[in-house]
Amino acid sequence: MIIAISHQKGGVGKSTIAYNLSVELSKKFNVNVVDLDVQQTITACNVIRGKFGQKRLNVLNFEDKKEFIDFLNEDIKNNITIIDTGGFDSGMNRVAMYASDLIITPVSTEFLEVIGLEKYKKIIKEVSKKVGKSIKTHIVLNKIHHAQQNFGDIQSFIKKSPNQFELLNSVLRRRSDFSISLSHGFSVCEFDNTSDSSKEMKKLILEISEILDFKTHMKKKKKGKH
Repeated sequence: MIIAISHQKGGVGKSTIAYNLSVELSKKFNVNVVDLDVQQTITACNVIRGKFGQKRLNVLNFEDKKEFIDFLNEDIKNNITIIDTGGFDSGMNRVAMYASDLIITPVSTEFLEVIGLEKYKKIIKEVSKKVGKSIKTHIVLNKIHHAQQNFGDIQSFIKKSPNQFELLNSVLRRRSDFSISLSHGFSVCEFDNTSDSSKEMKKLILEISEILDFKTHMKKKKKGKH
C-alpha cells in the first residue's frame, strides 16, 4: 500500500506530515519511507532519531527513476510505503502520484495556496491523461492558525474541482510541537501524547486508515502472501 505526500509547492509541510505518519504507522505495520525531497528532511530526522535512542525508520532514497519504479512494482506484502515528494514537479514525483493508493496534499488557507493548487491541478490532469486513469488527491489543511474556523475560500476552490481534489476532515494547526519534536527525531505523539498537535495527528491517521481500510487490506495481503 502506497501513500504519497505530494504537492509541487515547497514549504507546505509535506516532510513533517510524512515523518509523523511514518513513525506512528510503523508501530503497527511494516513501513518503508521513500525520501524524494532534495532537502532530505526525513533522512536527517531519522539519523537524529537514532541518536536519541529511538528505533529508526526504514528510509530509502532513489536517484534513478527506473530503480524507483521497480521498487514500487514489487508491492511488498504487508508493507505500507510512505513517499515524501519534493516541493517541485519531476518525473519521480509524478511516478509517486500515479503509483499511490492515496495522495495527501497539505495546504494552508493563505491566498497563494489557491494559486499553488491551480498549478497542481494541471499536473494531476496531465498525469491522469498519461496513465489513463483519474488521479485525485486528498487535501489536508495544514499550518492553520489556532483560532481560525472559517475555511470558506479554500473549500469553495476544492468543491469546484471534485475530480482532482477532496477535502479531509482533519485539520493540522500551526503549533511549535511539530518543529520541536522533529528536532529530536520524534513524532508529535511521542513528544507529548496528550498535546493538541498529537490529537490532531491521531485524527488524521484514523481518517487515513478508514479511507484505505488498513485492517482489511493487510489481512488480505497476509492471506495472499503464500
